[in-house]
Amino acid sequence: MSSDKKAIVAQKLKALRDEYRQKLPQALAHISNLANEYLSDETVLPSLKQQVHKLAGSAGTFGYSELSQSARELELLLQGWEQQPPGEQERSKALKHARALDQFLQGAAEPQSPTSYPSFKGDEPEVDRLIYLVEDDTSLAEELSATLNSFGYRVRHFTSPSTAEPAIVERRPDFLIVDVMFAGEQRQGPDSIQQIQENMADPLPVVFISGRDDFDAYLGAVRAGAVGYFVKPLDIPQLIDCLEAHLKLHQAEPYRVLIVDDDVLLSHHYRLLLESAGMRVETIQDPRKVLQVMREFHPEVVLLDLNLPDCRGYELAQLIRLHSEWLRVVIAYLSAEQDEYRQIQAIRNGGEDFLTKPISDMRLVSAVAVRAARSRQLSDAIDRDSLTGLLKHARIKEEIALELERAARQGKPVSLAMIDLDYFKKVNDTYGHGAGDKVIRALAQLLRQRLRKTDSVGRYGGEEFIALLPDCDAESAYTLLDSIRENFAALGFTGDSGVFNVTLSAGLVTVNGQKTDGEKAVNIADKALYAAKSAGRNQVAATEVTAQTDLSD
Repeated sequence: MSSDKKAIVAQKLKALRDEYRQKLPQALAHISNLANEYLSDETVLPSLKQQVHKLAGSAGTFGYSELSQSARELELLLQGWEQQPPGEQERSKALKHARALDQFLQGAAEPQSPTSYPSFKGDEPEVDRLIYLVEDDTSLAEELSATLNSFGYRVRHFTSPSTAEPAIVERRPDFLIVDVMFAGEQRQGPDSIQQIQENMADPLPVVFISGRDDFDAYLGAVRAGAVGYFVKPLDIPQLIDCLEAHLKLHQAEPYRVLIVDDDVLLSHHYRLLLESAGMRVETIQDPRKVLQVMREFHPEVVLLDLNLPDCRGYELAQLIRLHSEWLRVVIAYLSAEQDEYRQIQAIRNGGEDFLTKPISDMRLVSAVAVRAARSRQLSDAIDRDSLTGLLKHARIKEEIALELERAARQGKPVSLAMIDLDYFKKVNDTYGHGAGDKVIRALAQLLRQRLRKTDSVGRYGGEEFIALLPDCDAESAYTLLDSIRENFAALGFTGDSGVFNVTLSAGLVTVNGQKTDGEKAVNIADKALYAAKSAGRNQVAATEVTAQTDLSD
């Protein structure tokens, strides 16, 4: 995030702290009044406990650590009073404690401000995908550059590390791909790159390629900061997998986090922190709204306070767990509850973890990011094809149905493409099933590279793929699919019987805001694919669904 955006975030956080300080005297007076009322009306005990619990959780976050500790001590006194009414001595002690809270601000020091803030991401620019290829074999460099260009990478070629070094200093690339051996160089690739890395504040991800497959070559690569090492002849899909893995953080959709807490200011504070770290966040104070928000927002992490109006946090967790589609969602309690037994009981009732308030800003961001990543990994394991990493058949069909409904409501176009590899059986028979798997993975990678973040792509079965393009009209979709077709045809693959190329055919349908069943849209795209195959393959056949289209079949 730029320094200007960091300043804006810091300013917003300060505004929240100022607002909290303004409202704090009223909150403390309310607790004191409830404590006095309890002497004559025991029915106010739940309200008293709720207000003290909120104070214990929020005060530390906004810089009042001593007040948070005092509130926690009072909360411990109040626990158990509903089951066993307190004696006179306990009542007197609690009342004295509550009155002391009310007097806290008189002569109190200014609240502590955080010494630093988490590393904020904000809106990142599109990834440049710039690769420096350092290779003295010009024919290999030309072939590899052309292949990487087809996958959307921009490549600059250098014949030696010494010629690449000035360019690295001038314009930092996203990746280095470096050969291990160079004729006429005093130092070999890993040694040269290691020296370059030592002069950089942030080391570059580097992939080494070589004909060597020995321990010393691997060790030298590791010492130079290698994130990958590939033996020639190169397995291009594996190389692209490696590049994608290190770009994934920049390409991934923001984590989705739902916060359920009746403390409005504290919820806003958490939301601002997490959003500034690149996450999408929804907050609700009324637990009765959780089902609606879960269905609309699809969170990956839910943060629950343990003490909520009308229900306990663990009851809400159990309610969420009654829905099988949300079993993969990580539920973490974020509460001022200190009793270890209560924490364990809460985790047993639907939660995965317990984060204790007050929690530092950095720990909150880190803890949520780790849990969101875990949730996404679980979803990927369930929803994604193991060979390609694309959505499985059932999952992509769900996406198609949901997107068609959304597009119909908003009157926007959505395009759907069925993609099939031409003569794929012949590829397997001639070059082996291992080569066939490389072809499938390469197409999957190319689709991921070329499609937008808002698009979805799945492996529909065997060598057949399906791409879903929201808010994409017929002309734009055709141009994109035909470009992918051309790029894929240019890729070279190595199999048992030598080097070969593969083409693809695609059937494209664009639905222009009409209410269309997902199954029917897929069938129309499949018919267009058949037309492309019948016309000679290696082409895209397109059609549109309009108000006049007969969807009765």
